[in-house]
Parts: sequence; C-alpha cells; structure tokens
Amino acid sequence: MASRRDELNAYSFARKRTTAAFLKPLPNGSIESAPRPLKAVLPSILLGLVVTVGFGACGILKPVAPKGWDMPAQNVIVGDKSTTRYVVLNSKGENGSTQKLLHPILNLASAKLLLDPKKFQVVKVKEEELDGKIPHGPAIGIPYAPDRLPTEKEAGTPKVWAVCDRPGSGENSKSQQAVFVLGGKDKARVENQGKLDLHQALYVENPEGEKFLVDNNGVAFAFDATKGQPGVTPALKEQANAKLRQVIFGDAQPQKVSSEWMNTLIKSPVPLVMPRIPGAGRPAPVKGVPAKYSVIGNILQTNAGDKYVVLPDGLVKVSNFMAKLLLEGPNATDVNKDGSKLTPHTVSTSAIDPKRDENGQVVQYLSDQPGTDLWPSEAVTMANAAATKQNSGLGDQKSGADVACSVYHGSNVEYANGAGKRLGFEGGVPKMSTWVGKDYPANIAAGSSSYVTPGSGLLYQQVSGTAKTGSLFLVTDTGLRYSIPRNNDSANKAGNAEKEQDQAQVHLGYESVHPPTVDKAWSQLLSEGPELNTQSAKKPQSS
Repeated sequence: MASRRDELNAYSFARKRTTAAFLKPLPNGSIESAPRPLKAVLPSILLGLVVTVGFGACGILKPVAPKGWDMPAQNVIVGDKSTTRYVVLNSKGENGSTQKLLHPILNLASAKLLLDPKKFQVVKVKEEELDGKIPHGPAIGIPYAPDRLPTEKEAGTPKVWAVCDRPGSGENSKSQQAVFVLGGKDKARVENQGKLDLHQALYVENPEGEKFLVDNNGVAFAFDATKGQPGVTPALKEQANAKLRQVIFGDAQPQKVSSEWMNTLIKSPVPLVMPRIPGAGRPAPVKGVPAKYSVIGNILQTNAGDKYVVLPDGLVKVSNFMAKLLLEGPNATDVNKDGSKLTPHTVSTSAIDPKRDENGQVVQYLSDQPGTDLWPSEAVTMANAAATKQNSGLGDQKSGADVACSVYHGSNVEYANGAGKRLGFEGGVPKMSTWVGKDYPANIAAGSSSYVTPGSGLLYQQVSGTAKTGSLFLVTDTGLRYSIPRNNDSANKAGNAEKEQDQAQVHLGYESVHPPTVDKAWSQLLSEGPELNTQSAKKPQSS
C-alpha cells in the first residue's frame, strides 16, 4: 500500500505533466524545463513599479509650475516657451467678489511697482499651466518704462557725468552734444588720458558771443581786462579784452559751445583782468629788492623758479599765470618804455626779502582782492585748439583733440580759505574736471545723444543751487531718466503719511539707497522717460 508521501509525489508529478502539456516545452526537454510564469511576471511588475516611481519623482522634482507661483502680487511669471511675462493680481468681479487674474506685463519696472518687494521673485511656468488655470486679464504696464534696472548697490553708487561738445561738420553748423553717465571701469574714460592738467585750459564761446577760459577744475572765467578802470568805452574794453586773450591763448579762436554745456560749469564771480601796477617803470628804492632791479613792475625769479613782482611798498610773490600777464601785457610797455621784451631777472633767494603778512607768510600779488586766488596758477595753453582748426601760435597743432567735455565726478570737495563760499557753495564745491579728445569718450548709438554704462544706473535727487533735497529720478542704461514720485501713489491712501513716503522707491528695490544730489543743469541733459508710479503700472494697454 502506497504511503502518504508516495501519493503526494504522484500528485506533484501529475500536476507538472499537465502544466508542461499546456506550455509546450521542447520535445526533448524534461518536465522540469517548462517555463515558469511567475519568473517573468514578477520582474515585469517590479520594473513597472520602478518606472512609475521614477516618473512620479520627476514630477515632484520638476513640476509644471513652482509651488505658490499663482500667489497675487508676488511673482514675475515667465512662460517657458514664449518668455512672455505675467503678474497675478486680485481683481473685483462683476458681483463684487475677488478673483485672481493673470496679466501680461510690459516691462520689469512696471512689474516691480505692482509686486511685494519683500516677496518678489521671477518664476518659470509651463505654457499649458498658464493657459488653463487662471483667467487672463488685459496687458498692463507703463509703456517705455525700463526693462532692466540697476542693482540696489549700483543705483546708490555716485557716477561720473560728462557733457561733451564737438564742432558741427559745416562752416556755421551747430555744435553736436552728447552726455555720458559713467560707472565702474568706464570712469577711466575721462579720468586718465585727455584729462586737463594745471598747464591746460579750454577757450570757449557761448551762444551769446561771450568768451571764457575754463580751467582744469571746471571753473569758467570771463574776460574783463579793464575791470574797475573808470571812463572805459566799449571799444577800448573790447580792445583790452582781445589783448588779454591774446596773451593767454595766442591767436587761437574759441570753440563754440552750447549754453547747456556752459551751465554745467562753476562760474567764477571774479573775471580775469589785465594787471596794471601804479607807477610801473619808475625806479624806486624798494625794501628787499637788489638796487639794480628796484624798478616798479619788474619781475624777479629765483633759482627755484619762484617769481616776484616789485611793488612800491615791497616785493610780493606772483603765480606763473600772473607773471605771464605782467611780462606780456601793458605792464611790459610801462616798464620798458622802448618796447623791448620784458623778461624776469634771475636772483638768488638770499638776495631778496619779500613782504610777509601777520602770520609770517609771503604776500601773494592781488591777495587783497577776493576771488583772484581761484585764477589759474600756471601759464596755460589751449587744449581744444584743434576744434577751431587754427593754430594758436603757442605750439598747438591744427590736428588733435576737438571734443571738449565738462566732467562732474559725483561728489563735492572743500576749497581752501573759504573759496567755496565765494563761488556760492556752502557745503563743498562740486568736484569737476575738464577733458578733451579726438572723439567722444564712449561710442554712442546712431540717433542717440546719451550713453550710460551698460548695467549701470543711478537713483538721485535733482536739485537747484544749494538745495539739499529735490525731485527723485532713476537713470538706467536706456539713457533716459525716469521720475519717481516721493508721495504714496498707490490706490490705498490710508495709513501714516510719513510711512507711505517713497513707496515707488521701495517697490523698485531701492529702499536702503540714499539718493545723492545732482544739479538740475546736469540732470536735464538726459531726456526724460515716463514717470514710474503704481497707478500707471496698473493701467490696461489697448491693442
């Protein structure tokens, strides 16, 4: 009789044969070689699970849209294919209910004015998500507002401003003008080669026909050779002025510049005069002067190069600029009656004893006349002589620099001995310089008259005179300046008035910027773009 084990083995054998018959194993194969269905099914199931999990993980790691992308007034949304920009804003429906609308936005400045500056970010969303989830509203924004804004640090960093005039192409054509706002490495364009030094000056003429000497510090001096002399006719005055200009600049003609260019300069309240010494040419025993040179009006020069002039009451020091006027002006003919050239007499320092003031300092010629200390200290040549296509007779060539620039360095400096106050400035004098070149310091696009360093910009206050505050403007690399309201320009006027000040500045990302002041004469050289305010940014734009 078969045991239970034998019966179980017989059952298993019969089951395997039946299974093998259905699955058709190889003719010469054994029952054991029959395929096993679960061996193929289980790996397939596992592979399917892995693929499913992979796609799920991919969806989590790279979603169709970032979480919270549709929160109102928070994000600039960029379509992944069209790169169209949108903002989500709350809007009132017809029944008074609030609903979210997706608005195309014209530019980044408009978007920032409408969004929470503390939550602002740019997010990328797939087009299919944008097209199906939120109702679309009309396109909004400020036309021609900037699409690229300077960073907060960049907007608060002072810039170098330059306005440059160059002669027109025709005989009587108007001069061409361009303005530059330079930041970063671009500042070197007007701070190195071409920058005037103590021995150079610009000779210019404004549209009214008035002529000026402009020194290397951007100070403009008018010519008034006969200032203070009684009974001088206009003809004699012009003749004397012509002589004064000839002594300084030779036979050169002034470069014609615009009134806007002139308005950027510092104006000296004291014009350049032709010095005349009472009693010049008369021998007189003067203390501290060797007897053979003791003639009033004589110029003495030490081996160190210092120059002095003999006055009736003593020997006083003169600058090289003033010495040139005394040696070549009317003083020369007063001293040398025969018309011979007046030249300095060389003396040793120990042979002279110049006058000194109560502090023991050597007295400077004309130091008792306020404002004359601002005059050039060195004899100058005309740096922009090539602009007139004439030779000055002082070594200048007809070819060379014909672009003349007034340059403001974005800060103030203190002048010694209260000279700044005499120029009309209480808190320091604008730091200025002058520059010349064969062409503009930077290339300007065709049809444009301004250049701002790419990626740069400045948030500043436009002021007049010595005012401490003024209208707020933002200049960007579009070359335009944009007015920014200082009051609360939002629809919600409730709340503390002081707290709501400068909200546009805050929304644009410049909350911590302390805008420097820029004189109106400089600011208005830039064309003005639209005002950047919240109400304008919300306005729908018709197609």
